[in-house]
Amino acid sequence: MAYENLGGADVQAAGIAQLGAIIGPIIPYLVYLKHRNKEPISAHDAAAATNFGMLVLVVFGVGTLVRLVVPWVNWLGALAQIGIIVVAVVLAAQAYGSVHRGVPASYPLRITVVRS
Repeated sequence: MAYENLGGADVQAAGIAQLGAIIGPIIPYLVYLKHRNKEPISAHDAAAATNFGMLVLVVFGVGTLVRLVVPWVNWLGALAQIGIIVVAVVLAAQAYGSVHRGVPASYPLRITVVRS
């Protein structure tokens, strides 16, 4: 499935949601709330970004918890934190590029928080 209308506010909002997923689910969720009744393309992509952003937040939180609670393997928590940041940047950049090419964004990993 490809988008028919490339450019415009719809694709820009979807792109902002994809990049916002790097730091968590808040920015994509706000985009979803704004566009869910008006623009289905950006709402669908923002929902996908929100779900991925929630995964980023959960994995980063688990890594932080491991670093704080289990001191003899705190390097494992640090590795998880660094790894999820790298994965989030790469996957969000790929999703941003696919949105601007006219293809819906998809992530290989997600926690379903928002249904589109």
